[in-house]
Amino acid sequence: MEGSPRRRKLRRLSPGAAPQQPQPSLNSLPSEILENIVGRLPVRQAVRTSALSRDWRRRWESSPGIRFGWGSGEAGAAAAVGQILARYACPVRHFRHGWIESGGSARADEWLVVLAGRGVEHLALIFSEADNFLFHTLHAAIFSCRELTKLELGSCRLPAAPSDFSGFPNLTVLTLTMVAFPPHGERTLEAMISSAPLLQSLELKNVSMEGGEWDEWVIRAPNLKDLIIQLEFDFLWEIEQLPSIQTATISVDNESTDRDFVQLLTCFARPSYTGKLVC
Repeated sequence: MEGSPRRRKLRRLSPGAAPQQPQPSLNSLPSEILENIVGRLPVRQAVRTSALSRDWRRRWESSPGIRFGWGSGEAGAAAAVGQILARYACPVRHFRHGWIESGGSARADEWLVVLAGRGVEHLALIFSEADNFLFHTLHAAIFSCRELTKLELGSCRLPAAPSDFSGFPNLTVLTLTMVAFPPHGERTLEAMISSAPLLQSLELKNVSMEGGEWDEWVIRAPNLKDLIIQLEFDFLWEIEQLPSIQTATISVDNESTDRDFVQLLTCFARPSYTGKLVC
């Protein structure tokens, strides 16, 4: 009859033919492999995997190795960081925030308290430049991050080290840029350096000490290879013999110092030294 729908003929499987097998999916992989995959993603991509399916909704929370990193221009990032840290159940080895706005400074203290208990190893906190150099003072929990191997701080203020500060025994890289210290903070800086026996790279750029009187302090770092000191004021620092030094750049405002740079050069008098001294 015209207009009647055409009927499809059903295909019968020939005797002995195997039915088609379902295509393999990620969910068929062992849980430890899936967590390893997620753990290799940056934090934002790792969190987004929760939208894949119900099985993936919380997988990132138990995937070790996720690198926590945020840069400038990420609106709302400061608020999101705390929420993500609270949900993540694994140690946080890498944490970097490259531009913390003034409104997020207090949140940074909350992160530090959490990170100190999560075994953070690589830590970088860079704050937006404050008006009149009124930097945010970091929480003292920074001195409890004993697992640190790399520490980078920018445009902030460090508090005085607590009396029970035992140092950063695993620290290899210390970079401080526009970091302020309280009065007699040179003692805190001296302790941070001398209590890091594995320190190989030290950068002090536009570091400042509050107060008009400074105590002499010494840079002791037997394994230091690379040294950069760029200061507007001479804060009475001295350098002991650096047996492992390879490169050094030192720049201090001439009007703020009367030190004997010839004597300073003797600290670098070794055949393998290839650095430069800028006065």
